[in-house]
Amino acid sequence: MDSVKKIKIMYGPCSDRVFGFIYENENSDKRKHSAVILCHGYNSCQADLEYMAQALANEGYLALTIDFRGGGTRVISMGKTTDMSLKTEVEDVCGAVEFIKRTRGSEFDKLYLYGESQGGLVSLLTSAMLGDRIAGLFLLYPALCIPDDMSKVTIPEGEVHHLMGMDISQKYLDELPKFDVYEMIKSFSGSMTIAHGDADPLVRISYSQRLYDQQKALGRNVTFDTFEGEVHGFSPIGAARWSQIVINRLKGE
Repeated sequence: MDSVKKIKIMYGPCSDRVFGFIYENENSDKRKHSAVILCHGYNSCQADLEYMAQALANEGYLALTIDFRGGGTRVISMGKTTDMSLKTEVEDVCGAVEFIKRTRGSEFDKLYLYGESQGGLVSLLTSAMLGDRIAGLFLLYPALCIPDDMSKVTIPEGEVHHLMGMDISQKYLDELPKFDVYEMIKSFSGSMTIAHGDADPLVRISYSQRLYDQQKALGRNVTFDTFEGEVHGFSPIGAARWSQIVINRLKGE
């Protein structure tokens, strides 16, 4: 197995930096011409995606993991959790796309987005905005449930809401999508690879099934893998299987 080098990167204004890491194969002859930006979930961090970044880099793909500003209690990027929203996370992904274009653009002819949970929803929102600049999506239990779930939440003026281990503010609610995400994603014509555990108690698998059915009906290049018994956060066996699915899809494109 070739060794993988890990390079810390940053972008954005000095007072509002986004930090992340590039993973790439040290064997330059093995490097592919595709890059993948990996997006973590709510109150997660880029370190939780290192397993996937390492697997991609081992195969010669460039992987960029980022910590969303205020995206969790363990992130290294700047920003408070109470300043985070889906909108700010989309901005961070767009910044990552521009970073790769500016620093490594000549090396790649395909750019993919990878997202887990809230990161999956953010990847969908970003790809609908950027269109054919994104070749495809890899979505692990994408949290398309967030607009529905958060519609039941109210935050009194000047207060915060403690949700799943961290505080959010009214900003998070105000900047939720005010449109049908499924309708919006119809404009994206790239490939889509979806996986979801059938025992997921946090994001029902029906949300991913609906996305798959929609994309299939549109004649799009989409696959959907159901992981029996897996919940929100795959077991090591499930994660290894999912990593191989992602790599196989990249090899086939």
